Amino acid sequence: MWTSLIGFMASGKSTVARRLQQSTSRPVVSLDTMIEARAGRTIAEIFAGEGEVAFRRLELQVLQSEDPDRHLVVDAGGGVVETPAAVELLRKHGVVMWLDTPWEIVRSRLKQNDGPDRPLVERLGWAGLEELYQRRRPLYAAAADFRLAGGPLSADGWARTVMLRSLLFERRREGVRT
Repeated sequence: MWTSLIGFMASGKSTVARRLQQSTSRPVVSLDTMIEARAGRTIAEIFAGEGEVAFRRLELQVLQSEDPDRHLVVDAGGGVVETPAAVELLRKHGVVMWLDTPWEIVRSRLKQNDGPDRPLVERLGWAGLEELYQRRRPLYAAAADFRLAGGPLSADGWARTVMLRSLLFERRREGVRT
């Protein structure tokens, strides 16, 4: 079963995925990293050269290439919810957790780390990025089995919460009453 983490860029998906890997020994599949490896280019280069549509196509191909029966943590990109077929795969093969981090925290993190690996930051600017954040919120809500509201929890706290909810989801799927 997959435990998939979704949420806006800089919401903490990669950090929580690493914590989950440490505590569960499940491998992490970072969609962004796998897309770059498959394409032989960075995300910024893909966006600049072929555009977002080509990037989303690669994202779906990477997801389709993963073994649906493998127990893993999927660190999904912030825009995975833009592709209904990708969301369908995530939901079909496991549990989807939305790390719902407030805009103020996302913006603060992006200001600290808005390097070339974040093509939308430069292209949209802060107002456009916040608009995209607000537009995607209903998509995350529709895709998620669980919403984890950002706030006082640390990355370790979020990882524990994700792990417990994932286990609960898995047991219910297997017909075990909890």
